[in-house]
Order: sequence, then structure tokens, then C-alpha cells
Amino acid sequence: MLNERFSSDFCHQIYDLAKKNPTKNHIQHHPNSPRVLIIQNLEDADHVMRKNADNYYKNSKWLSQVVGNSRLTDDGEAWKFRQSLSQTVFAKYDADRAFHVSSIHGRNIAKHLAGQPSKSILDEASIHQGMMAIFAQMFLEIEFSDLPMAHDSASKLIELASAYAFTPPGKAMDLADKEHIRAILQLRKTTFDALNRLRVSPSHKSPLLQKMLDAETSGNVDFSFEKELTTLFNAGTDTTSYTLGWGLHILAKQTDLQERLHQAISQLYHQHAHDSQALQTAICQNPLLRGFVAELLRLYPPLPFVSRLALAKDYLSDIEVQPNDVVIISLVGVNHKALQRKDPWVADIDAAIQDGFGMGTGTVSSFVWGKRVCGGRSFALVNLTTVLSELIMQLKLEASSNEQIVYEWVGQMRRKGGQRVRVIAR
Repeated sequence: MLNERFSSDFCHQIYDLAKKNPTKNHIQHHPNSPRVLIIQNLEDADHVMRKNADNYYKNSKWLSQVVGNSRLTDDGEAWKFRQSLSQTVFAKYDADRAFHVSSIHGRNIAKHLAGQPSKSILDEASIHQGMMAIFAQMFLEIEFSDLPMAHDSASKLIELASAYAFTPPGKAMDLADKEHIRAILQLRKTTFDALNRLRVSPSHKSPLLQKMLDAETSGNVDFSFEKELTTLFNAGTDTTSYTLGWGLHILAKQTDLQERLHQAISQLYHQHAHDSQALQTAICQNPLLRGFVAELLRLYPPLPFVSRLALAKDYLSDIEVQPNDVVIISLVGVNHKALQRKDPWVADIDAAIQDGFGMGTGTVSSFVWGKRVCGGRSFALVNLTTVLSELIMQLKLEASSNEQIVYEWVGQMRRKGGQRVRVIAR
């Protein structure tokens, strides 16, 4: 097995490739394992993700073996069935309610962070708790206090699973680390047992909960309510939580940008203080804030790479793909528009606005694209933008250290040891 350390080092490697060999694809050879193709060319990435997507299946055995099959791991007909359950809920969410709920919890997060001015490490657990509360209210229609599990239970289970993310296809997991396996089994039982209580309480089930419970008796696929919900928590909460942490890191390092955004957003809140609908429109469509979100997702996509498994021979611009090749799309590398800038590794919202928010930008690529596009993309952007606006308006962010970033792969990309950000109330 390619070990956990390799997984985290791989995050560093794709950044190095993007900086040293931008837009160029790369082939890795590993003894007794399939080739690994790292794709940075946008056109080739589009071929894999959209034009010939049926030839490239999800390479997610590492996750399904620990958490079980779900919309995140399945492909083919099983994926289509799972998508049909949740997509209508995610796609037809109430945007007004999303803004309202996100605003409330954004203010709560800001208040909590501001109460810790002496801390030199950002309290990302508080951010995650707030984002979990938003997801629970929006899609489960329950309050955070009624969740029958710790806010980070699902996250920790995915983190344990991520140690196997680079297990070569067709090979079994390395069971030598008995303590790791024991931790997985114990946490999985605890998490699934806790989620099982949602079968009974609340008595009124949200459309998403009811659809998943009904799916268990449909007979169409091997479906488990607890397994599906665990991965939906990961997709709907962990991604935005880590993204917010990276966003506050950028603002703490680029203080001029922070002040520019603070002034612009404060003016919007003041101007539309008594008109929530106008405020919602102003925040979600503000070009500076949209530009910042695009840059944030370009520089620090929560999933910096997407792994696929080639089913049959295919041809990319400079590579002949072989069956069983592991094809990894570097979401850091495909954003080649940044190469036209003086320093593409610094957030530049003016350049982002000029580039637009289409193909090859963080706003699109970080959610994947093609038929397997993230189903919650629209909600995630409203959620992320709204919470960011509250944090930028209410907090002053300072870099507490100039330490070099060390990436850590836990099923998402986070900063090892936490973000070195000090938070002060304005």
C-alpha cells in the first residue's frame, strides 16, 4: 500500500508540478502497481471528466471499504440511483433560506472566533460545527443540538479511511496496522449507531431523510441510510469548513485585500440593513466577493485532485492511456489561466473578475464538472459566500506565524497543525 505519508506528500507534489511544469501532464511509475497519470492540461482534464467520462470510473475503493457504498463512491447505475435520491433536494434548495441560515451561523462562528484573541491557531472545530449546523437545518430540517452524534464523527471516520486513498486498484488494504483498523471499526460503529436514531427522531422527516429511508426498501441497490448520510456530511460540511480556513489564511496574509473586502462588504450591510432580500442579492452577486471566492477555490481547492480509473485504452494530448491506469486530475494544475499573471500563487480578485467565472477557474473546477459534478455546487457557493461575508465584516485576521505550509490529506486537504491565524473582533 502507498501509505498515509505518501497521500499527504502527494498534495505537495501537485503544487510543485503546477509551479514548475504548468499545464504539462506527468506520468508516475510505481513497482507492482498501475501507472499514475497526473493531468494538468485543461483540455485533457475536460476529456476525462466530461467528454469521455464513461471510460473513467471513480477510484474510491479506499472510501467504500471503510464507510460503505454511497453517492460519492458508486458509479454506473448504482450512482444514478443514488443521485436521483438526493439531487432534487440539493438542486431545489431554498436560496432565501440558505442565505438566512448561513448568515445566522456565520455570525455565531464570528462571535466564537472573536472570543479567542490570544489563540495563535485558528479554531477550525468551531467553523466545522457551524457549517454542520447549516447542513443539518437546510437538508435534515433539524437543529444542531438534535444531531445524535459529535459534529466531527463522520469527518474523523473519513480521515481514518484516507490512509488507504492510494491503495493500488485491485489490491486489498494493508491490515498490518491493527490499531488503525480497530479505530475504524469502533468509530464506524459509534457513528452508524448514532445516525440510526434519526430513523425514529424527529417524527417529521425532511425530504432527504425520507428519500434515503425509503431507498432501503426499494430493492434497486444495496443501500444503507447511515452509510449514505456519513458521506453526505463529508461532502456538505468538511469541504466548506476547510475552505473557510484557507480563506481566513489568505486574508491574514494579504491584509490589503482583507481591508478592501471589509470596506466593500460593510458598505453593503449598511446600505441594505433593513432589506434582507436586497442584502442577499448584493452579497451573492458582489464582484469583489465572487472574485475572492474564485481565487480561494483556485489556490486551495478542498479536493486538490480527483482520482479516476481508466477502463479502456484512450488518447490524451501527449499520453496513451492504458486500461487500469490511475488518472488523477490535478485541480490545482488545470487552472492554467493563472499563468498569465505576474504571481499566480497570490490571490488577485481583479484578475479573477477579468478572467470570468467559467471553465478553468476555481469556481468551476473545484466542484468537478461533467456528469459527476458536485450536486451541491450552487448551495455551497451561496453558503460559503454568505459565511465569508459575515466573517470578513466582523473579524480582523492576522498571521500568527510565517511557517511554511505543510499539507495534510484527510480525505480533504487541510493545513497540518491548523491555520496560523489570530482572530480579533472589529
